[in-house]
Amino acid sequence: MLRSRNRLLDDVARWQRAGWVTPEGAAAIRAELAARHSGIGLAGVLATLSAVLVGFAVMSFVAANWQVMSKAARLAVILAGMWGSFGGALWLRSRDHGALADAALLSAVAIYGAGIMLIAQMYHMDGHPPDAVLMWAGGALATGLLTRSNPAIAAALVLFCAWSLMETIGGAYHTRIHWAFLPAWALVASGFALTRWRPGLHLLAVALSGWIVVLGYQVGGGRGLVGHLIVTLIGTAIAGGGVGFGPWIDRWRPVSGAIVAYGFSIAFLGAFALQFVANPRGAETLVLGALVLLAILATLAWAWRTDHRGLLWLAYAAFSLEIFSLYLKKIGTLLGTSAFFLVSGLMVAALAWAALRLHARSERQTGGAA
Repeated sequence: MLRSRNRLLDDVARWQRAGWVTPEGAAAIRAELAARHSGIGLAGVLATLSAVLVGFAVMSFVAANWQVMSKAARLAVILAGMWGSFGGALWLRSRDHGALADAALLSAVAIYGAGIMLIAQMYHMDGHPPDAVLMWAGGALATGLLTRSNPAIAAALVLFCAWSLMETIGGAYHTRIHWAFLPAWALVASGFALTRWRPGLHLLAVALSGWIVVLGYQVGGGRGLVGHLIVTLIGTAIAGGGVGFGPWIDRWRPVSGAIVAYGFSIAFLGAFALQFVANPRGAETLVLGALVLLAILATLAWAWRTDHRGLLWLAYAAFSLEIFSLYLKKIGTLLGTSAFFLVSGLMVAALAWAALRLHARSERQTGGAA
């Protein structure tokens, strides 16, 4: 985000020197960018790191002195640390230090989680371990909603993801789908909707994408074709929806490119597992590989046409991983492997040539219009 903002500022300066933008217009653009700038800055980053370190310090201190401390002293340390962090956050918020207040709230959330674990150990409470993480996540979400703290809500999302993984994956793949994650995800989404925090949309998308990808390892025990095929189709549908309904989506908010990127990621991970985890027969792998490569190339073309650089690099990475994985799996086993890669290389070269011709034509048209 910072890089894009600096690049835009450089473009504004260049446009002003070329006479395309008036000094007043350039000043208005810079003022708009400054108003939209929402970075937390170095102080916020350091404060957040400090919150994490303070949380670990409290846990380490209590754990190191666990045997020599009385129960009352143990509870006092935990409660004092947690409520002291809440009080510090309130004081910092009153002084208009929002980033530092959020860091203090993260400290409180970390100490709260440590308190759950240590108190359960102190009173020998046996139970289902993921329930403790769920309680921790609930406390973090309540803290975030009551204080409108985006970092606390983000911490709740991370904890909900950890809880879901603990419920579904434990040394071996389970066939039980953890549907309870979806209501928890929706609660976090409502929190980000209240605060209108744009990075929260990406966090929500990453979490939901991960849950969808895990579906492939839950349906059919993780090694069947059905689960990964379902994931691939879901990702393809999401990406297709972003492409087909992009103009209507962008009227609400310009997120169609991000939808395509996340859908492509889900589809590729599902297709990758379909080829190399479900372990189809040799000829099937090559057919699937050819289809995946065609889909990646189509995504590259769309990203280039729409100037979506993030998706462009994502597709480049997927193409490289796909080619390398096919090479490792099929080298020395099929005589047609070299021909497969040769055809793929020629196809990509042809697309590169076509892209260059289109770019040259676009440049000529732009020059003619000028």
